[in-house]
Amino acid sequence: MELLKERIRREGRNLGGGILKVDSFINHQVDPELMVAAGRELARRFADAGATKVLTAEISGIAPALTTACLLYTSPSPRD
Repeated sequence: MELLKERIRREGRNLGGGILKVDSFINHQVDPELMVAAGRELARRFADAGATKVLTAEISGIAPALTTACLLYTSPSPRD
């Protein structure tokens, strides 16, 4: 998650009102390496939860949710 934090610090823009603009690497221009890293970390954290679905808010959540789901359901151990 440090990679994501650093990217937010470097490229994210605080628009006020609790809105963080991250479309330069999550929405409109998806950084696949970053999304796989985020998905790997989320899958690791939820590996023992027995999840059968990954739900997300449409806003900025689809790419990391997809990589999380792929890693949860296709790899033998997302903890690696």
